[in-house]
Amino acid sequence: MGPDSLAWWLMLGSVGEVGKTTNDAVTARETARKRLLALNADRAARDARIEAAAAKVITTAGKLTDATAAADAARAEARTGYEAALSKIDATYAAAVGRAEPAVAAGLVELTAEKLSPADVAALTDLPVAEVKRLLKSAPAASSAPAATVAAPVPAATAAAVLPVAVDRVRADAAALAG
Repeated sequence: MGPDSLAWWLMLGSVGEVGKTTNDAVTARETARKRLLALNADRAARDARIEAAAAKVITTAGKLTDATAAADAARAEARTGYEAALSKIDATYAAAVGRAEPAVAAGLVELTAEKLSPADVAALTDLPVAEVKRLLKSAPAASSAPAATVAAPVPAATAAAVLPVAVDRVRADAAALAG
């Protein structure tokens, strides 16, 4: 079988195609390997970026938790201080009111003893009528006053004459109580 035989040429042609097919397969595998390596490198880089970002989030979240806990503790401490200050203010207020209300009520009783109505007394003292009535009810002298003292209100003309003098006296008494 030499070069003049047809079988030889046929064999040569099929061998050439077999070599070409083998060469194409080798090239394709080599290309696939390169692409897989590139893909794996991209995956590794992506995995590294994901891992770094997750670590950063975990670290930052820990700092956030610590900051929140510190803020909550500071808030609780401030609230305790605020409540203590409010209690102190309330006690001071209650003591001051406890001392002042009976004196104001006694002054109101004196005004009503002059036959002034609660509305007239309210106008004199710049207190609301409801407050005047409340203080008069709480005044011990109001309940023990004789029936003749608690009389009908004075006419407006008499009240107008008495009011300026009474206003000055009430303001002087209030200034003495405040000082």
